[in-house]
Amino acid sequence: MPFSFYMGWWLLIPVCLSLLYGIISHHVLQIMEYPQKDTILGRLGNSLPALFLFTLWSIINIPLPVFYILAFFTKVIRLYRRGESRSRELFLINITHLTTMALHMVLIGVFSLAVQTSMKELLQYPFWRIFTISMVLIINNLVALLLPRWETIMGVLRTQAESAEVRPFMMFLWFCNIFLLLDSILCMADVGWDLLPLFLVGSTVLMEFYLIRFLRHLYLVLKVYYLEEEHLRLTKELEQQNQDAAVLRSKSEQDSMTGIYSRQYLIDKARELLERKVPFSFVFIDLDHLKRINDREGHHAGDIYLIQFTEEFASHLRDTDIFARVGGDEFVVLLLHCVGEKAIERMDLIRSRLTVDLKPGFSFSYGVSYVAEDTADSLEQIFHKADQAMYRDKQTRKY
Repeated sequence: MPFSFYMGWWLLIPVCLSLLYGIISHHVLQIMEYPQKDTILGRLGNSLPALFLFTLWSIINIPLPVFYILAFFTKVIRLYRRGESRSRELFLINITHLTTMALHMVLIGVFSLAVQTSMKELLQYPFWRIFTISMVLIINNLVALLLPRWETIMGVLRTQAESAEVRPFMMFLWFCNIFLLLDSILCMADVGWDLLPLFLVGSTVLMEFYLIRFLRHLYLVLKVYYLEEEHLRLTKELEQQNQDAAVLRSKSEQDSMTGIYSRQYLIDKARELLERKVPFSFVFIDLDHLKRINDREGHHAGDIYLIQFTEEFASHLRDTDIFARVGGDEFVVLLLHCVGEKAIERMDLIRSRLTVDLKPGFSFSYGVSYVAEDTADSLEQIFHKADQAMYRDKQTRKY
């Protein structure tokens, strides 16, 4: 029987490859949102269990099933974190261990066929142990480098593995791991069948084929589930944004103190009426005595005076009229389909009721600018005409 114990420079190959795999896989685990210590010691520490096991197997011919069981527990040590989702960790442990074990067994079977020797005898040689495990580490390093670009695999690995669709696949992973572990016993058995390596390679490749098919199917199922969840999330966000926009729009359309329309809303509405060529009267109002009340009784009393005025004034308007506060004590009313003379009559009647019928009353001055369907005046000119008319009314009145 060939000598199976080895100590030499060739051991540096699995050592270096194990360290490199620990560093590369550390980055992949971070992408998949697994908690990792982002330090040099943390990255090297993650590599030590596998490095020790692979080096030991290269030195001593540990029985292959025992080697695979120990390799499984090295992944458990690295990935099984307290406080994390258990199903998520087991999912990643099982699938990575399964693919690594399958690759290793395929290499053993292929090399056994190539050199025309049994798998048991092949593993007695340190060279083949080092060579096969090094090939596995090289391929794992390449896969770890390319893995972030594979949307299907990353989409499955990122899942929490807790949905009803994933649980059957977890059972399949456990079955495949146990199946390969039992197959590895055949690698150590004295079976006088030359085609045994071919049988193991074929069954392992077939199993890997079904694994890839299951992964793709699982990805498609999870993708639909993710899209549904994302659609619901985006729908809720859109509804919230619409609600926020409605609140902001309401705030921009209303005067914060009096609750009537704001200056901006009035301007937008007036321009809309001009574009649609709707006739209306533009009434500019200046409330009297507000400065006197502020000086004598304070601004709080002045605010109450403003609010009471708007309530009383608005009670005499039609539903189609637009009443807005455009300044401190300045207001504008848009009287739709109301000619200038009719608008003046309505304003005189409202002023009479607010000053005579109410105790204490509300005195104000106003000016009317009638806007016909075919007017050529701009909104600024209309505003200016109403302001000048209000100023003349204030000068001629005694209050």
